Amino acid sequence: MRLRTLVALLLLPFAVVTAVERVSLSQLQSEWAKYQNQIVEITTPLVVCGNYYDSLILAPERLYCPEEKAFGLADGDSTAYWQIKQHNYAVSICVHCRNAYYDVQTGDMVKGLKARVTAPRQLVTGKAPRVRPVRKAALPFCGKDELRIVGANIENYFADLGGYASKKTTPEQLKMKTRKLVKAIRQMDGDVYALCEMQKGDHAPRMLVEALNRAGKHYAYVETGWSNEDKISGCFVYRTDRVQPYGEWMSAYADTAGHYHPRMIAQGFEQLDRKGRPTGKKLIVSVNHFKSKSTRRRQYDTNAKRLENADSLLAMLPKAVEHFGDSDVLLLGDYNCYTQEQPIQRIVRAGYEDMLQVYCPDDYSYSYHSETGYLDRCFASPTMTTQVVRVMPWHVNADWYYSHAAYKMRDKSCHRYADHDPIIVDVKLRGN
Repeated sequence: MRLRTLVALLLLPFAVVTAVERVSLSQLQSEWAKYQNQIVEITTPLVVCGNYYDSLILAPERLYCPEEKAFGLADGDSTAYWQIKQHNYAVSICVHCRNAYYDVQTGDMVKGLKARVTAPRQLVTGKAPRVRPVRKAALPFCGKDELRIVGANIENYFADLGGYASKKTTPEQLKMKTRKLVKAIRQMDGDVYALCEMQKGDHAPRMLVEALNRAGKHYAYVETGWSNEDKISGCFVYRTDRVQPYGEWMSAYADTAGHYHPRMIAQGFEQLDRKGRPTGKKLIVSVNHFKSKSTRRRQYDTNAKRLENADSLLAMLPKAVEHFGDSDVLLLGDYNCYTQEQPIQRIVRAGYEDMLQVYCPDDYSYSYHSETGYLDRCFASPTMTTQVVRVMPWHVNADWYYSHAAYKMRDKSCHRYADHDPIIVDVKLRGN
């Protein structure tokens, strides 16, 4: 008998063999205690729902925010809300691992996950799970004689750093953010950009437009005449060779004491032909930013403020129709409300159709605590709905890691220029 074989036989009683047991996710969830401290291989394909510095949240499918799908929530709390909340908790697991967080996106697939069970819903592995990226849908081309209107939250875009809203941003991060934002705007190839969270005044929009025009494009912004302050507001950037603004802009809910000033801005735009001549085809675009939610309380703590925002917007719109002489109105922006919440339903009941629910109701524009939904909206007036060709979110931000600091300065992509995905709206206007 060879010496190596003899030694192996002598050591056999002292050997520890760690078996990897193959289980489905439902088996594991029904018997957590049975698999405590064991290494398991989960046979169920899993989707990355949350991507953090030291962990991944995985589930069999994407998780929706309860407020996005819980019918009845518009009238207050609902049983469906808690059912969805409990379901999301029950079907998801947290895997603690070394995570290349700036490479992984929510929506990516994980198959054959091997990890040690440490507690119910908690697993740990010494290396990052093998992740298969899911390909994002490409942006469609805008058709002939169509206009592309883009609604986008650009996440505290400030030219003047060091104030309340920009104190955590370094000059290097601002430079990277501007580079990413310019690249994204060029890829979207929009005619009008309705932007939220732009610094109030003209410093920030001028800085962005100057960066856009370095490539020879014809961009401009609607000047408001506001002083430059450490506050955020809405802003319109547009292609001067495709559209021209007409009429004086108007706004509502100008809370000069608050950080969000103003919340609603409306502007009329007229389409130009290929020679730069007015075509008589017009529409009104309104960019709106409702009060944000508090992360410390339940979702209703600022609901009254958002309802006030909705009422202010609805009061402004008839004035805008009269002021600009057109009934074709498109409402864009960050409403900080999911689809079934009261402010959204109040706008719908006022006669403005939620175009995202028409074209892509099961999609999303934002991800928070591993749950997705629409905070960014597109509403159309009755005369505008028939002129809308397509509406879709462009998944360039929400699926990536939440911090700009996660990206190395050499990153040349446009991903994660902000935390919200932009909403792409293509329209084919009729002449008056």
